[in-house]
Amino acid sequence: MQWSDRKLVWNPAEWGGVERVHIPSDQIWIPDILLYNNADGEPHITIDSLALVDHRGTVLWQPPSIYKSLCPINIEYFPYDSQECHLKFGGWSNDGQTLALEQIPVNIHDKPEVRVDHTGAEFLYLEQGLGLSFYHESAEWDLLRATSSRYAQIYPGCCGQQFYIDIRYNIVIRRKAIFFTVMLTIPCMLIANSTPFVFVIPPNEHKMTFSISVFVAFTLFYLVLIELIPPTSLVLPLIGKYLLFTLMMITVSILISVVNVNIYRRQAFASEMSPWQRWLFVKTLPRILKLKPLVEPESVVSSVTTLRESLTRSRIESSSGRKSSLPAFPAPRLRLLSLVEMDEAMKRKSRTDNLDLFRKISGCIQIIAANFHNRQMENKITDEWRLMSLVIDRVCLLLYIVMNLIGNVLFIYNSPTLYDDRPSLGKTVPFSPLSGGAVNVIHSD
Repeated sequence: MQWSDRKLVWNPAEWGGVERVHIPSDQIWIPDILLYNNADGEPHITIDSLALVDHRGTVLWQPPSIYKSLCPINIEYFPYDSQECHLKFGGWSNDGQTLALEQIPVNIHDKPEVRVDHTGAEFLYLEQGLGLSFYHESAEWDLLRATSSRYAQIYPGCCGQQFYIDIRYNIVIRRKAIFFTVMLTIPCMLIANSTPFVFVIPPNEHKMTFSISVFVAFTLFYLVLIELIPPTSLVLPLIGKYLLFTLMMITVSILISVVNVNIYRRQAFASEMSPWQRWLFVKTLPRILKLKPLVEPESVVSSVTTLRESLTRSRIESSSGRKSSLPAFPAPRLRLLSLVEMDEAMKRKSRTDNLDLFRKISGCIQIIAANFHNRQMENKITDEWRLMSLVIDRVCLLLYIVMNLIGNVLFIYNSPTLYDDRPSLGKTVPFSPLSGGAVNVIHSD
């Protein structure tokens, strides 16, 4: 900071040509400028250092000091966020007529411009409001903007109509997201993208094992991430929304897997599909999803019934004196044909006895065929439940891929710093803070 003190004016010719001297700051008057939004309880500069005084009464004092200020952090877009912090410096006991603060341009060609804020108050704005000759780049943040604004403010609650001048520095910083992208975002996306494989594994114990393994891995990863995410109850961070969305998707996939395994292991004696379930999961969706449909079993009972009718007709024809012939059986009845051949070998028995024997055999075959038919129907019902399980897996796989893709796109789209290509401010040309050249630069017009 720099000010003029008329008590420190001298004639260099009377003092051996001395134009500048260094004086301890505790031996001269120092304006009571402090940081209004201070956070550490020590708004004043407590370090005693030398001040540079020239013969015209100009005092240049740049003490080394560390300020801790309050800065509201908005982590809505964490870790792809930028923050805006304000530093308000002003006099505490001297009003604007006694202590008139002014901005010192970093470049001599910069001039403050008059602007109006959202409340209608006028202020002097300087784009490059801070000198960065001693600026050290941060490993976590990029400095995007450092402006200064000069306000003349009235405090009617304590000071009447007297105005006080303050200088407000506006600092905009952007978080460097490489660390969080590599250690946070990419692993989370990999775990989320591995979840669809749950719907590819057949509905057995391995399906549940894989589902629980993904859930446990993500839960452990989530507990580690809590230490990295700034705690707040005002807003939910962007990465927190994505993690919560992924956790919900994994939980839903586990619930669907449990239900699907139950459906896959259903048997015919337990329950049978309702008509709408058969129409939706057996006839409609498999055709849409390009799945292989079920093959209808052949009717065995009808074939045995035809056999009994043929044997009855043969017996009637034999009793009427007409020549009877054994029915010709199709290919699935080769076993019956072999029995007929055995009967033909027994030429000593009458044809009527043979027909009675065949009738008894056909009755036994009918019982066997009925059991076989029941077994086929049970297998058909079981296959229908299994096809329903496969259809549910395929539908959930497609839905999960679409939902996961939408979540990833929204996460990337709502990350503002991913599209922020503004260059960061770097260190300017350094100079010695208490050199004579510094004063000359400040006084140059």
